[in-house]
Amino acid sequence: MICDQCGERSASVIVKQQQQGQITELHLCHICAAENHSINIAFEQDPLAIHQLLSNWFPNSQASVNPVRKEAVTCPSCGFSFPKFLQLGKFGCASCYDAFSSQLDEIFKRFHNGNTEHTGKIPASYGTTLKIKKEIEELRKQMQVSVSEEDFEEAARLRDEVKVLSSKLEGGASNGS
Repeated sequence: MICDQCGERSASVIVKQQQQGQITELHLCHICAAENHSINIAFEQDPLAIHQLLSNWFPNSQASVNPVRKEAVTCPSCGFSFPKFLQLGKFGCASCYDAFSSQLDEIFKRFHNGNTEHTGKIPASYGTTLKIKKEIEELRKQMQVSVSEEDFEEAARLRDEVKVLSSKLEGGASNGS
């Protein structure tokens, strides 16, 4: 496909814009896309390097993620600053992760819909089984606490719940094979 803007080079970028309820699609070559001011990506580098992504989320790389702080936090081991991380897209050393942990939490929350911890995905066929196993594990921990606090009635109730879940687990395993 040929570039819609210059009509000379092969289009390598597709830009979709919504204007007045209509979606327009532009097919641009890398040169015309780089000249387009609404796109902030340097096309001579790897496609979407981390520092490009961060620069789109935080356009002013001099500003800290937490604007309340006046002084720039630096890594005690290598002297790397957070704005330098935003500019380069990588840290200077392993200690940078600890030094900038509060700013990283904010970035991770933005990237992962408010989550800062990766919990992984479970295949649908194993989801029910794993959920029951985790529930059994949690009930057994609660049962141990109840026994240590000498709350034997609660421990017996939890034991019965574990038995019911275990039978579900065994019944599901025999039905599935």
